[in-house]
Amino acid sequence: MKKTLIFLLFLISVTISAQKVDLDRFYFDVSYQALPKEPVPFEKRTYASEVKLGGKIQTYTNPTSLNERINIYGWKKVDEGATVKIALYIEDFVEKSVTSQVRVEENKDKEGRVTSRREYHYVLAKYSGRGYAKIAGPRTPIPLTAKQIEEEKAKQAAASTNRFLKNAVVKKDTVSDNGGFNWNFNDDIEVKSAEFQDAASAMKSFNLNRNGVHDNTLRGYVDGTMNRFNTSVNYSYGFKPISTNQILWILDAKNEEGATQIEAIQAVRELFKNMKADQPIEDLKSSMQPLIDYFDTLKTKYADDSKPARKMRYSAYYNLAVIYLLTDEPEKTIVEAEKLIFNDYDKSDGKELINRANKLIEDFKIANTRSTHNPTLN
Repeated sequence: MKKTLIFLLFLISVTISAQKVDLDRFYFDVSYQALPKEPVPFEKRTYASEVKLGGKIQTYTNPTSLNERINIYGWKKVDEGATVKIALYIEDFVEKSVTSQVRVEENKDKEGRVTSRREYHYVLAKYSGRGYAKIAGPRTPIPLTAKQIEEEKAKQAAASTNRFLKNAVVKKDTVSDNGGFNWNFNDDIEVKSAEFQDAASAMKSFNLNRNGVHDNTLRGYVDGTMNRFNTSVNYSYGFKPISTNQILWILDAKNEEGATQIEAIQAVRELFKNMKADQPIEDLKSSMQPLIDYFDTLKTKYADDSKPARKMRYSAYYNLAVIYLLTDEPEKTIVEAEKLIFNDYDKSDGKELINRANKLIEDFKIANTRSTHNPTLN
């Protein structure tokens, strides 16, 4: 019986070696979280916010509606006792200048002589917005650079020779202690009008639409400020949901192996379809185990050194590495990616997967979690 099994495996290997192996990309949807840079315990993920507006800004919107747009993903908004306190100020928006401009278009012959010249006149309006935010909340101390440490040592050495600082206590911390964040949202914006054949027509057209241009630019500044603020605060604290698609490689063949791979990949799509960014994935990982076992068998089923066999092993290593990465097991991803590189078929994919896995490990460390599927505090 053992000899028969070995013979069958030999026949499979010979068959795959003699065939052309075509692999196709298979796309499927996944959901997970971008992890924050500041670790905060689950039960402390609360925030409060307020928005204050300058008089001119209030002609476009009001503080309450803007405050409702502030959101830290995975956190709970509260009225009192918040871990993170947000104050966003959008103070002013002004038209700084309106000037006539000209764009010259020239055509030249082979000798470089100008054969035709045409002027296009337009108006350039410049606007300035002023805003800032103050965030009171946890902030990991930033380690000093080697240069900063040397500068601190030099200061301490100088202090030791100063009779008036002889008994003073000099701080010797090797980190910079900056609590919270202060962000600037000042912006200079340029708006270019349509082009005309003469400067007078360009200025006349701009003046007819001047109020509308101002209001549209003001709206763009306020909306842009809100988007930039939410991006910044979620980079530091939020568990922002991400929905994207990933790929696996499957065998494109009308044989038994090809049919099995299609069935396996369809199962992957169905299982990941139910993945939610803020819900645990233990059940998903358990359901994925038969598929993981199947891809594992391909490593030994196609074990010879032929290109078709290496291609089949490549798909197994790649698919396993991706599945492990998406189910929060980056260490296992690295193991499979290293085997992919050693397999010597498309090594670059292995290196990219290792980089992605190492980044996820680092993200876990920074955010003090082992998952990209963390619950929302309600």
